[in-house]
Amino acid sequence: MSGHRLSQQSLYQFTYIKLGAIIALYVKDDTERDWVFNQGMLKVFNSIKDYSPNTNYLGWARTILVRTAIDNVRSNSKNKPIVLHLEQQENNINDSTLNSILDTIHEEALMGMIQSLKDEERIVFTLFEIEGYSHKEIEELTSIKQNTSKWLLSKARSNLINIYRLYNKLSDAKNVK
Repeated sequence: MSGHRLSQQSLYQFTYIKLGAIIALYVKDDTERDWVFNQGMLKVFNSIKDYSPNTNYLGWARTILVRTAIDNVRSNSKNKPIVLHLEQQENNINDSTLNSILDTIHEEALMGMIQSLKDEERIVFTLFEIEGYSHKEIEELTSIKQNTSKWLLSKARSNLINIYRLYNKLSDAKNVK
């Protein structure tokens, strides 16, 4: 693909339209999303010779982009991996409670809520709840131990519920005025 700028631009735009939002789930803001996406697309372009036309391009590119996002968070994390125990979990969040909340929120507001989570919580929540990875797969991808991953998922769910409650209070106060 080297030397084919128009083809690269078309592939970049197509991929951005289809997968740009996925990166937003792993990073804090749009600027970082674009930077990570560009880094990921550079890897896609450098690896395009390894792509098999008989496979799903978006699935292949998504894997590269998600791993780039995780690597970015990992490399920017000033804290070393947190060793936490599942027993320290503050409270058990019912999946149906979180699901009913998520069903009532606009996508843009939900994206902002997810982006407000701490890095490790955001990554585990996104990989588990949105991407469908198991805790074992999350450990392989991120080096976050399975019990820690479970704890972070629980903490992310709890934090999302608290953020949602705050969001509703602010919305209600805004509507009263």
